[in-house]
Amino acid sequence: MMENILLVGHSGDLYGASRSLVKLVRLLGEEYQVYVLLPAEGPLTDELNSILPTERILLDERLYIFTRHSFKIKNMGSTLFQFIHNVFTIRGIIKKFNIKLIHTNSGVVPAPALAAKITGRKHIWHIREWFGDFKKFWPFYSAYMTNFSEKVICVSKAMAIQFHGHDKVISIYNGFEIPVLKTEIPIQKEIEENLKDADLVLGCTSRIRLVRKGQEYLIEAIGILSQKMNKKIHALVIGDYVPGYEWQKETIDGLIKKYHLENQIHFMGHLSDPLPFYKLFDVFVLPSGEPEPFGGVIMEAMSLGLPVIGSNAGGTTEQIADGQNGYLFENQDPKDLANKIELFLDNPSTIKLFGNCSKERIEKYFSLDLHKTNMLRLYKNILNCK
Repeated sequence: MMENILLVGHSGDLYGASRSLVKLVRLLGEEYQVYVLLPAEGPLTDELNSILPTERILLDERLYIFTRHSFKIKNMGSTLFQFIHNVFTIRGIIKKFNIKLIHTNSGVVPAPALAAKITGRKHIWHIREWFGDFKKFWPFYSAYMTNFSEKVICVSKAMAIQFHGHDKVISIYNGFEIPVLKTEIPIQKEIEENLKDADLVLGCTSRIRLVRKGQEYLIEAIGILSQKMNKKIHALVIGDYVPGYEWQKETIDGLIKKYHLENQIHFMGHLSDPLPFYKLFDVFVLPSGEPEPFGGVIMEAMSLGLPVIGSNAGGTTEQIADGQNGYLFENQDPKDLANKIELFLDNPSTIKLFGNCSKERIEKYFSLDLHKTNMLRLYKNILNCK
């Protein structure tokens, strides 16, 4: 008889961590009966409905998610109250469905770990975030994570470093497979016409937020190159603004106007299936100004045979072999990003060469089979440990 496990997510969207959760549900569902707890409905619940029975997708709109506002003095009381409420709610879920193991899919959901401890169940914490901005709070929260978990999985060695070598902390790369694209691309004719004359088409898939995701560095780098070279460089930007940061559009629009890039930067918005658009890219760029734990979009681009450019911080440095399948640029430095893009303009033959290397790296280091083997072995070891 299959044992019951509970995966806890932090969002109803279908961005990086949520896509990884879907993969976990698929691979774990072969050997365990999976339940999923989420704070809201959305594209993620739609995807899960195609995998799980409806009764195993649990929603709690009061599931508490840490944000920067959680640590302001005026919010401390509310934070504590919601945390305690969550602990008892999850405790009830554990008992009702006879959950044997709880797997918290994000570092910003604090309650499941304590609920697991109270009920005597096993707990795994999956860390996909960089907590460098929370220096005062981090020693206490990281201790809470390790004390209330059997294992803390980090998606890259760069994220594991946050825990200073704790023996419960391990790194397991997310797994990816080489996709087969059959979907036709419903792209606007105006953009299609512009791309025909492009010397280089750059792709960027990420929510839009200044510094954190760094789209402004990409725009400025293109502007620098456009002034320096007589080349037509276009960028397709896939993704919406992070909720609450829509006001940053004014800054982005100002940069585009400053460098006269109105016909070269194309915003596609959120796409439920962005992968077909990757066919239009020559090079994929993730210009994040803060360390990426392990950018899933970089892996998607690599799996589709694209060269990649990313900043020299976080898990990106483990995904990109500098000078082999792409380039690392100096973090938050648009001039250096421009230099790296220029290398592809100067030597277009490297685009295919680096793209082939990207696929090879996926198959060797980041395959879905390898990820599945590592995760199932970990689960069996934890559940069999008395």
